[in-house]
Amino acid sequence: MSDPTAVPARSHRAAPAPAIAFVLYIAGSLALHRDALGRFGSATIGRVSADPDGFTWWLNWLPYALGHGHNPLLTDFQHYPLGVNAMWNTSVPVLGLLLAPVTLTAGPVAAFNTGMVLGPVVAGVVTVAALRPYVRRVSARIVAGALYAFSPFTLAHLSAGHLNLVWPVLPPVLLYLTHRLFVAPVRRPLLTGALTGLALAVQTVLYTQTVASGALMVLVTAAVLAARYPREIRERLPGLVRAGVACVGTYAVLAAYPLYLVLAGPVRPRVPIRTPEYGSTDLANVLSPTFLSAFRPFGTPPMVGNLGEQGGYLGVAVLVLLLVAVVTVRATRLPAVVGVIAFVLSLGPTLHIAARSTGVTLPWKAFSGLRLLGELEPVRLQVFTTLALATVVALFLDRAPAFPPLPRVLAVVVAAAAVVSWYPADAQRTQPAGSPAFVAGLATHLRPGDVAEIHPRPTSWWYGGADALRWQVASGMAFRMTGGYFIGADERSPLLIESPRNRYQYGANWAGLGLPPLDDAYAASAAADLRRSGVTVVLVVPEPGRETAALLAWTRRVTGAEGEPLDGAWLFRVH
Repeated sequence: MSDPTAVPARSHRAAPAPAIAFVLYIAGSLALHRDALGRFGSATIGRVSADPDGFTWWLNWLPYALGHGHNPLLTDFQHYPLGVNAMWNTSVPVLGLLLAPVTLTAGPVAAFNTGMVLGPVVAGVVTVAALRPYVRRVSARIVAGALYAFSPFTLAHLSAGHLNLVWPVLPPVLLYLTHRLFVAPVRRPLLTGALTGLALAVQTVLYTQTVASGALMVLVTAAVLAARYPREIRERLPGLVRAGVACVGTYAVLAAYPLYLVLAGPVRPRVPIRTPEYGSTDLANVLSPTFLSAFRPFGTPPMVGNLGEQGGYLGVAVLVLLLVAVVTVRATRLPAVVGVIAFVLSLGPTLHIAARSTGVTLPWKAFSGLRLLGELEPVRLQVFTTLALATVVALFLDRAPAFPPLPRVLAVVVAAAAVVSWYPADAQRTQPAGSPAFVAGLATHLRPGDVAEIHPRPTSWWYGGADALRWQVASGMAFRMTGGYFIGADERSPLLIESPRNRYQYGANWAGLGLPPLDDAYAASAAADLRRSGVTVVLVVPEPGRETAALLAWTRRVTGAEGEPLDGAWLFRVH
């Protein structure tokens, strides 16, 4: 196949491009997160605390599990005794392994922050490398890498503390492998297919949704190329089949156990986690940035989804640049088409504008009934739109110096306006991630194998809901707990994002509100709930505004123990 993006021989400056990009991007990432630099081990990056606490727990879990002979992909240290399936949670095992040296020396909070700082940097550097077969000029690739690394998509997930989504490395890797499969001269298709399977397997133990979306976008790209170059694709078909077999075979071998846990493993959810309508791009977001962007020419209307999913901003300047690039540089048209398809799919099954459903059915509706792919949150296809945009910008800047003088100046002005329109605001924040005083000595009051019922119980509430996960980590994983913040299920509920409350917790909330004491029969049933769950200790952490005396009295009735005061908490051993 003739390569529509073929470039002249690379200059001698191309070799250090990733190194130059790394220095620039790491400086930008550190500046973006300077609020965290003075307290890297005691505050987490993000405007919320629950998701960062969850990631911190999982980063700690992998080295702990490997060091103590536990299964790193299944755990009963949360949601005891049923446990949690790591592959249905944002457990990021591959990052847990990569960041283990930081976790074991500086702690999991520092490891989480390190991952948040490095994720966009690594993704940007990989993009610079992946664009090399298409783009000669180092400067063009570095600009494109920066756009991809610090796009509105990435900024939104940085703000929400989504460690799994600020490592969007797979899309540019697939961009490079797609070039080898469909564009470059056919060489060693089995190796290229095996490398593709390896990339998908690694992504499986980073974040499974990106595997599904990545496979979908490879097929979309193949279809676009086939429509544009049907004869060349037919000629390549034997090599593509061999590559496909190698890809599937490699992936099946490397990802067999994680894939089993996803498809048939224990305590997996039995219904979609969120509706596709909620996890869709709001069309208003295309022209309306959030407060995470420095330049907001229009007001920000309400949009579907939470802040972490409102990263679909393009803006007028970027749309003008896309139009100019497609008209003037032929090589930009293929990535532009792929980007438009990714964008349309990201809108989900029904069009939403300013948080209101229009009722207009969109192409994603066709995927709604499919296993795994139908459960994908279409909004996260924005990352492929962003990569396509970055590719268009790189190709445009690479060809612009060959324009006549006046068009060349106009091209630079349009490109600069587009790049500046994505400049991030100084809006990234941190949340305290220290532990109360009682946690430091908690392990000395516990016995091996203790299972704790904690009040207040961990919840999915974004602000402080998952604090107990941090306490468990700070204790050295000295206990299992019946609560947790996770994605799972039980016999009664096909989907859980936190452990259901038992009678003890209902009674504790009742007592904390200062309501009349519950009867003895209810207290006996609460005690039975704890024993049935294998609880050996109850940890009570008094909360401001709650009736502590009544709460402690209730806990004494249920546990049959007087309780042991700690430094800011109480520990009751169940009799």
